[in-house]
Amino acid sequence: MQRMTRAAARRTAIAATGLDRPRPEKVTARHLKNVFDTLGLTQIDSVARVVRSHYLPYFSRLGPYPRETLDRLFYSSPRMGVEYWAHAAAFVPPQTWKHFSRAHSEWWRNDFGQRHPETGEEFRNLQSSVLTALSTRPMTAREVAEVVDHDLPEIHRGHWGWNPSQVKVALEALFAGGIISASGRNDHFERIYALARDVSPELPQLPLTYGPPEDPALGLDPSAELPRGISGVENNVFELTRIAARALGISRPEDIADYFRQRRAPTDAAITELIASGELREVDVEGVPALKWHEARTPRTVNAQALLAPFDPLVFYRPRIEWLFDFHYRIEIYTPAAKRVHGYYVSPFLLGDRLVGRVDLHRDRAAGILRAHKVTWEPGEAHTSDLADELTTMATWLGLTAVDLEGTHLPLS
Repeated sequence: MQRMTRAAARRTAIAATGLDRPRPEKVTARHLKNVFDTLGLTQIDSVARVVRSHYLPYFSRLGPYPRETLDRLFYSSPRMGVEYWAHAAAFVPPQTWKHFSRAHSEWWRNDFGQRHPETGEEFRNLQSSVLTALSTRPMTAREVAEVVDHDLPEIHRGHWGWNPSQVKVALEALFAGGIISASGRNDHFERIYALARDVSPELPQLPLTYGPPEDPALGLDPSAELPRGISGVENNVFELTRIAARALGISRPEDIADYFRQRRAPTDAAITELIASGELREVDVEGVPALKWHEARTPRTVNAQALLAPFDPLVFYRPRIEWLFDFHYRIEIYTPAAKRVHGYYVSPFLLGDRLVGRVDLHRDRAAGILRAHKVTWEPGEAHTSDLADELTTMATWLGLTAVDLEGTHLPLS
């Protein structure tokens, strides 16, 4: 078994995610596509404390680029990526979307109410009405609700941020089941739902079919173990596992399973197949059993410098960065203000092969300033000049006029 130091494993992880490469002088659509191909997904989040989070992984790797180019790649035909619940809400390539939609596992694990003994029939009728509405044009949940009638009682879940209407629940059931997709987002960042075939000709238009979860026509039995051998429905799990293993470069089984939020049992079975084929190799990282993608590079040195989005694939699985980087990280937006340690919207700062600090970032649009309200360095680290350079580059990209670094005003030249 190959032995690796943790520093070498970190460099492998950074290289796999594309953060070791020099930033180009001018970013083109091809550069953006290469980043997307490398990552295999881009997570979406509604928080826009700095900018919508899906823009940030591209900036971290490429530096300033025209955001309208990324919008075109995601929202114009032929689409580079489409939305799905891959790792939370995310863009994935159409081919990856097919691996999710064929299995329908989310559809039956979450249920959404279509099998409820009392209201299931009415809910299924609502789903049919929703599909009929979307056959006329793409719409938001609010717009669908204006044209679809139903008699189902609305349920208030007592949650401060998630109390969806029955129409919204029906839409999300269809979205999770791969029956519909999203053609875009409006100015309020609301998802615009559409039939899958109307989003991309590469997406199959699956029928609205009901049945018990063990029905082979509907996908994988959620309680079943994945048998040895990769074929049929199991092939979807295998391909998602392969994509995740390649994107991570160096990982443990739980890291691979988290990348697309897969269950461990089928993921572990797919990992066994990948080890047998030689695509994954077992390694020892200072006593921790790990897996290395067979083509993963391990550079001798890494000269990375990047502020990372809280949802960047390098850091979105917190146990992995604790293992590799010895870096305990939380975004803290959902932490009560009095209990926050590092700030509200906390971004890790990558320098070389280390996560050296945490930066509480805020784009102050009214003042035209990128504010670093608080910077917390790891023990023995303090790289204010490097951080100031990165903040200045980001502020320029965002069209701002200055940086405020913990009270120090830095005008852009």
